Amino acid sequence: MRPCATVAEGLTRLGCDIVTGGGPGLMAAANEGAKKVGSDAVERSIGIRVRLPFEQNVNAFVSEAYEHRTFFSRLHQFVLMSDAFIVMPGGIGTVLEAMMIWQLLQVGHLQKTPLILVGNMYAELVAWCRQNMLRPDIPLASVEDIALPHCVEDGPGIMRILRPSHADWIRARGR
Repeated sequence: MRPCATVAEGLTRLGCDIVTGGGPGLMAAANEGAKKVGSDAVERSIGIRVRLPFEQNVNAFVSEAYEHRTFFSRLHQFVLMSDAFIVMPGGIGTVLEAMMIWQLLQVGHLQKTPLILVGNMYAELVAWCRQNMLRPDIPLASVEDIALPHCVEDGPGIMRILRPSHADWIRARGR
């Protein structure tokens, strides 16, 4: 099984819902990992799509699909449904979504919500932000702002961050 599916399977076993864009590739792998856990978890494999003329149908592993006309309403649903964000390598839309979540954390609209950026492309993006936004002559962000996302290389790195957050989430909900 692909690493993305393995992480999704582990999170589903913890009782987490898996919410993706519902498309192919890494999104399908994550939904597949959730579905692999078994029939009790099948309803927790969710896809949130945006209507585009060139987009494929929702992947076969999604049990509950939502479709939006705009990226804005789609991202809003992601924010409302999620207690953590795992951002895998992706294109411009994925980077836009990651930056929006980062900004919501920066201004306090999201709190105690892990933003986990997976892979070298995001480590390089955060390094670029650190280099260019923390300049003493033109400070555009704070050290705390730049520290908000967690950059990891792989599935074990994701789980190292999410396990304590998940335990806190369960305690806060009295489960």
